[in-house]
Amino acid sequence: MDKKELRKKYIEIRKNISEESRKEQSDMIAKKLIGLIEENDFDSVFLYAPKEYETDVLGVFEACGGIPFCFPKCQNGSMDFYEVDDLNKLEKGSFDVMEPNGLCKAFEYSKDKKILIAVPGVAFDESGYRIGYGKGFYDRFFEEKKDCDFLKAGVCFRECFIKDVMHEANDVPVDFVLKA
Repeated sequence: MDKKELRKKYIEIRKNISEESRKEQSDMIAKKLIGLIEENDFDSVFLYAPKEYETDVLGVFEACGGIPFCFPKCQNGSMDFYEVDDLNKLEKGSFDVMEPNGLCKAFEYSKDKKILIAVPGVAFDESGYRIGYGKGFYDRFFEEKKDCDFLKAGVCFRECFIKDVMHEANDVPVDFVLKA
């Protein structure tokens, strides 16, 4: 099965996870992220606003105060992160995903900043490679920001954690995968 077929298969699997199980697993994954934040000294945490059927980790934003949170925004084929201090500053953007509005300022990157980034995906494998939606936004972002100190945490439902996603040369793996 190629990546396109795997993507289609696991999007369908994700859709068939009951709402109750999605919420339960999302809450468990969010608690693991909160634990990472409490145990480490991150300068910022990068989250995402979930699309329908995605792992929802917004509980992290609500539970952890005192640390800057950033959310992605896609423009002109690239993705960048913007500081968000209120979820009401997210608005429907590219691909019908909630993104930071014009009031949010772009994150200022530095090699000295330690950043936890929750990386969404359709499926992840045992080596940290992912199947996204096929546009390559996260892979290009990590390549462009390769000098930054990211701790990349893939987040997915247990039904979408697989042996191998058949990664390609330009795919960037996450450091580990959090699943319920």
